[in-house]
Amino acid sequence: VDTVLRLVKKGFIAPPLHFSFVLGVNGGMTGEARDFKFLRESIPMDATYSVAGIGRYEFPLAELAIQDGGHVRVGLEDNLFVEKGVLASSNAELVKKVVQIARRHGRDVATPAEARRILAMEVRP
Repeated sequence: VDTVLRLVKKGFIAPPLHFSFVLGVNGGMTGEARDFKFLRESIPMDATYSVAGIGRYEFPLAELAIQDGGHVRVGLEDNLFVEKGVLASSNAELVKKVVQIARRHGRDVATPAEARRILAMEVRP
């Protein structure tokens, strides 16, 4: 985060900014709520962000991000379990669980076109 903010200040990177927080990975930050809160408070208020929680952190962090207005990444590359001790049958099962969390908090899931708009990504033919 600090490096990106320095590069913005020097004019090497221009907003809009999007950050990807990957938490709970060995050798990195843990995936506790305090870690999410620290990172969220460290980025500009107008920046977008997504959270990927590794292992047991996947769904608690997804819920925190959804509640805060952020975005979420899930997948078998980050977590094999849909709940403690229950292997996920597919990525779709993990996505379905996050969709349920989002709906519980009154959030819709972005379509691909909406995601590109949120991330300020240009569509190429």
